[in-house]
Amino acid sequence: MHVLLKHPTTGNTKLAATGWSWPLFLAAGGLMGIPLFFRGLALWGAVVFVLWSARLATPLLASTDVAADDIDWVITLLLVGLSAFVGLRGNALTARHYLTCGYTFARPESVEARLASESWGI
Repeated sequence: MHVLLKHPTTGNTKLAATGWSWPLFLAAGGLMGIPLFFRGLALWGAVVFVLWSARLATPLLASTDVAADDIDWVITLLLVGLSAFVGLRGNALTARHYLTCGYTFARPESVEARLASESWGI
């Protein structure tokens, strides 16, 4: 379900979704967190970027191939877990970001706005 958010000063609108976010789940870990930056989730994007950077630097910094493989597995598991978290909570985090930036529900009395508020925990 999607909900329309509108900024009262500028008149800009944003379409916010509820529930699972397939784009964030699939792209957050695979594209070095870039989709998170586009949604205003810079902290989560930075965490993914740091994990990807550590994963790429592991072969250069590890003393043995076994240590590099172990570190790579740990980082991979962290990225998979983070992708699952962002897929599950990404839409709610994005909506909260929009709301803190001044956006409000375009139709606050609608059923969609009520369900979205419950889904996002606000």
